[in-house]
Amino acid sequence: MATTSVTTTATTTTSTSISTTHALKLLSFVIALVLLASLTGRLREGLAVQDQERTVSEAPMYLPRAELLRPLSLGYHNVLADILWFRAINYFGKHYRSDRTYPWLAHICDLVTDLDPRAEHVYRFAGLILPWEAGQTDEGIRLLEKGTKAIPDSWSLAYYLGFNYFFFKNDYERATSHLQRAAALPGAHPGVARLAAILTMESAGPDTTMQFLRDLEQNVDSQRVRDVLHRNMAEAAAAAAIRRLEEAVAAYRSAKGHTPASLDELVAAGFIQAVPHDPFGGRFEVDAEGKVASSTGKKPGTTHTSMIRERALQGNSGADLLGK
Repeated sequence: MATTSVTTTATTTTSTSISTTHALKLLSFVIALVLLASLTGRLREGLAVQDQERTVSEAPMYLPRAELLRPLSLGYHNVLADILWFRAINYFGKHYRSDRTYPWLAHICDLVTDLDPRAEHVYRFAGLILPWEAGQTDEGIRLLEKGTKAIPDSWSLAYYLGFNYFFFKNDYERATSHLQRAAALPGAHPGVARLAAILTMESAGPDTTMQFLRDLEQNVDSQRVRDVLHRNMAEAAAAAAIRRLEEAVAAYRSAKGHTPASLDELVAAGFIQAVPHDPFGGRFEVDAEGKVASSTGKKPGTTHTSMIRERALQGNSGADLLGK
């Protein structure tokens, strides 16, 4: 009987201990949720204030550093990172549909990846959106480099990093290095090795660049990001075509003493081979002042540029592309 009593008491004590542990875990989880709700509420309020004040030059003081957020999240770092990421996407979508300026986006992506260093989708998003849409190439590259350190086996991060160095920085050496590393990683797309080989031989031309863009567009895992890339590719191509046509119009006017009545006159006079295709779906027209525009009324946005980007989108030769 004594043995039975001791066993029963031990079982009861163990059950009570387990129940207490579960209760404490539940309480911790509830407290964490309350704190996370409070923190994300502050984030939402901060973004609203930023939208009203538009003080782009000021640091985002309403977003605390990750080392301060971690203790408050009571171990639920990834949960907080996911909530902040949801807010970041909402912030991006709102500004993409309105003013297309994103002064806080890089900082928010930084904070999310500080809390969850293996959030590969955030690095990819930042590495594409910041250079293409926000004009923040250096920030996009920095976040991709941060991602390759946190997730060294990700071929896509190394690939995006190589692309940005090639397309935005004119840096063949770094671009080739990252592409070669991407090609050697498990699961890498077969085309990565081919592009790395082309850059190694320094034989890239407009076709190579456009293949880069097509591959990049196909490999992104978000339709929204794909739409941004497609939109920016069209705008970049239109901007390059308009600039080239206006240079030809200026040369025509200098030679002939008057502005051409249409762009077809540039072709007839031998100043261009053909009127380029309008990526906006209309046709290019020239006004009496020599300004060229799309008949659709759409205008290219202002995006980061580079020598390679400009020459490739204008369809120049490989030698011209490399500045040789």
